[in-house]
Amino acid sequence: MNENRRALLAVGTRLAYDGQWWQVSELDGAHVLLTSQAGSLRQVSAGHLLADPGTRLQGTPADLAEGAGADMAGLSEAELAELRERVAHVQEVRTGFRRGCAELAADGEPRPEYSPGVPMLTRYAAKAAEIGVGVSTLRRWVKDFEADGPAGLADDRWRRRSPLVGADPRWLEMVRLVLAEHTEASKPTQDLILAEVAARLDAEHGDGAVPVPAPTRARILLRQISKGTSAFGGTKAKREIAGRPATPYGRLRAMRPGEYLLLDTARLDVFAMDPVTLRWVQCELTAGMDLYDRCITGLRLTPGSTKAVDAAAVLFESVRPLPQPAAGQVGLPPPYHGLPGQVIIDVAKLADQDGEPLLPSVAAETIVVDHGKIYLSEHLMSACARLGISIQPGRVYQAATKGLWNTGSGPSASSCWLRCPATKARMSTGAARTPSSRRSTSWTN
Repeated sequence: MNENRRALLAVGTRLAYDGQWWQVSELDGAHVLLTSQAGSLRQVSAGHLLADPGTRLQGTPADLAEGAGADMAGLSEAELAELRERVAHVQEVRTGFRRGCAELAADGEPRPEYSPGVPMLTRYAAKAAEIGVGVSTLRRWVKDFEADGPAGLADDRWRRRSPLVGADPRWLEMVRLVLAEHTEASKPTQDLILAEVAARLDAEHGDGAVPVPAPTRARILLRQISKGTSAFGGTKAKREIAGRPATPYGRLRAMRPGEYLLLDTARLDVFAMDPVTLRWVQCELTAGMDLYDRCITGLRLTPGSTKAVDAAAVLFESVRPLPQPAAGQVGLPPPYHGLPGQVIIDVAKLADQDGEPLLPSVAAETIVVDHGKIYLSEHLMSACARLGISIQPGRVYQAATKGLWNTGSGPSASSCWLRCPATKARMSTGAARTPSSRRSTSWTN
């Protein structure tokens, strides 16, 4: 008997206890708040309620009410006092007694305007004039109290209710399922998702068995469920977000220069002319960035498609000794990033006979690459193996692996190429012109 009652006991359940009918208004841990038909309240232990031989459960309602224990516990003393006063006003309108029953009547109750024979409309008008609210507001209070008990009268403007409250759980679950199935597909529309959800619910539960929200309400719920998933945004971002693990990624932290080197390739709006076919070809930039200080240690501009030899050339440029500045250039070479944890060399070899400093040729410890063919090629792998460099492939479909490189080669670096004569600006209309003769820059090796 206790097992059946424990399974059926929920907010909204009607039960017979202690000689009268009650309705469960709140479940708060081991305690149950009961409301009688007269509106009186009684709190009993759930164990005592279920163990009483006179307790009879009538059944659980189809639409279970949401528990209000957490909301009531979050009210301050002033808000609780205001709630008690509002409950007393509503009880006086409904029953004529501020405490909800004649047994707990105060002196002078019921007052003449709330006597049992007075019509409800007269009571509404009297109470509205007494407390200074509109009749419609008072009628709404009474309706909320009869539906949700004292929790229905709490001022919930201080908290934000979830937009999902009130929606059928079966409809919400079907929306999540349909959105998950569209992860690898192209970007759908909201109307397509809602139509598919409605059709599948009718097929599984029968026509009209699951209440479907109104179109405006359904779109609000759909936006709330798909928030942070890019379900109706970019398809690439949607797949990347769906591929994330449940736990957060650890961050790659460099403690010294030369510990991690980021290698990647980006297509630029820079064009070169093929000297054989005299046709314009788009260029790609392959660059290496040190993770510690974000310095570019090597780069290569390639017309057309980047090959494995280009990635190897960037690696060579990153690990070789730095050349002397060209004539007329500022004599401040960039910092060298091939520094190991400790270097022990002869002090006499730190400078040449002219006093110029000499830097040892030491390779980077680890390079971080994506899964492109040029970075996993035998050419680059053998070069790294010969130099003793570890290769760390990035996570698949996760652009954040080399986020620093992407940031450096994106909008912030576009100003580096604007002065190049072979640069073509991006045009949103798609009507790009062939570079004019004024920008006839050809590619030379």
